[in-house]
Amino acid sequence: MITRKATLSAGLSVLALAALAPSVPSRAADTATDAPPSISPPPADPHDIEGVWKPGRSGPPPGQRAGAAPGGGGPGPGGTFNVAGSDLVCAPLQRLGGAGGGMSNLWVEGPKEIVMISEEDQDVRKIYLQAHHPKNPTPQPNGNSIGHWEGKTLVVDSIAFSDASGKDKGEHIVERIQKQGNQMVDHATITANGTTTQQIFVSDWRPDLQVWENVCEEGYSKFQIINGKLDDTNS
Repeated sequence: MITRKATLSAGLSVLALAALAPSVPSRAADTATDAPPSISPPPADPHDIEGVWKPGRSGPPPGQRAGAAPGGGGPGPGGTFNVAGSDLVCAPLQRLGGAGGGMSNLWVEGPKEIVMISEEDQDVRKIYLQAHHPKNPTPQPNGNSIGHWEGKTLVVDSIAFSDASGKDKGEHIVERIQKQGNQMVDHATITANGTTTQQIFVSDWRPDLQVWENVCEEGYSKFQIINGKLDDTNS
């Protein structure tokens, strides 16, 4: 039986097939959102991305062919999802641009790192600033990420993404993240197996939301909170 987490993981791949508007900057005005009209805008400082952002649509750049987005895998034998070499549906997801299930993400900035905490299962992604990749990084679901600012753009270089067996998938991903109005736009260039693809992830500024404790533990489904509401289907 496909679980909630498996459904959300599959949803990321479906979202990657959605075509974007002709130009990313113009999407700030026409992107569908449930944000209330009275929320305050994000800080004017382009380097200040701290706060709550809710993932919206994602897909390839205009005019490019859609490809599979990095992240959760597909169903395994019997229709179940095999994550990290087992049936642990609570294993972390690869969360480029905060993607994964459409739940909110809290971005926290410090002088040496930027940390993204996902409402979905409390997954954490770290971006180390002004740093270098380790010589032999340990593969992880979200890889090893280092970042620096180029003007108004946060450039993030990530390697050492783990596959289902825990081995390095050989992916190299470079993201260019920038605030545009009330949105955060992440242009990702993904190189794997000699092929390079592009993905764009767009998140909406949501200071009116909190990142709740969405618990994902095997055998414990009585406290699933999604966007501030109890998910009764899991209780």
